[in-house]
Amino acid sequence: MINIQVVYALPNNATVIDLDVDAQTNVLQAITKSNILSLCQIALDEHLVGIYGKRCDFNTLVNDDDRIEIYRPLINDPKEIRRKKAARNK
Repeated sequence: MINIQVVYALPNNATVIDLDVDAQTNVLQAITKSNILSLCQIALDEHLVGIYGKRCDFNTLVNDDDRIEIYRPLINDPKEIRRKKAARNK
């Protein structure tokens, strides 16, 4: 068994679930086992996931002490914000 965390962060709070899983568990299995989807009322097909800030797919195997992060959809594209700011400063 290995110890991992599954995290979903909102602007005002974060839900962090510590979990023990088998060594051959993938990201999707860990998220499902954590029950964070129903706890936070999120649909996983609208979100990206990663481990310690690096995007991964649902089939990636987890390692001991991994932190699986469920990312919220972007409200604004950072590239577009920079383009608009640069256009205003010209």
